[in-house]
Amino acid sequence: MMVQPESDEALVSRLLPSNNHSPEDRARAWAEWHRRLGGQAVLNYIRGANNTAEAHEDILQDALMTAYVEVEKGHYEHRAGIPFTAYVKGIARNKIREARRRNRRWEPLDEVILLRVGERAARELETVFDRREERRALRRGLAQLPDRRRQVLEGILSGESLSEIAARLDMTEENVRQHKHRGLRRLQQMTLLG
Repeated sequence: MMVQPESDEALVSRLLPSNNHSPEDRARAWAEWHRRLGGQAVLNYIRGANNTAEAHEDILQDALMTAYVEVEKGHYEHRAGIPFTAYVKGIARNKIREARRRNRRWEPLDEVILLRVGERAARELETVFDRREERRALRRGLAQLPDRRRQVLEGILSGESLSEIAARLDMTEENVRQHKHRGLRRLQQMTLLG
């Protein structure tokens, strides 16, 4: 009389500590699953996906060990229609990714390139700092000008034309030009003295 092997569902059920309280029987179920269902399928998957220097069998053993520990801890949840082998293949995929990260070669950067990048970053930072300081100095200088000159220069800085400033301040364009030139001269004097 020939004994029929148990169904995949029944075998996977025997792997789970929540269904099978016998550690010895769970170990036999793992061995049977590996021999009959999953071992070769997972190894075939690894052979197709592994492009690292790690041996396929090493990744298989690492994946099986992780799957065993996760199942024993109760972290595996059986889902209808999704074979247990897919769960182990997912772990194997992660093990291949880990092997890629471990085996990634980092090329040392040329020190000259690092120095150039550092110098450029320092110059850019210095430029940003200088511009910020210039804007602060300009605001301080504008605050010290008479109202009309300050208003004219603020209008110019905001992009208004001389005619627009003249209309807004109810002045002639010639007066706007005079306030502009005198205001700029005064700002220059302040920066030379300050």
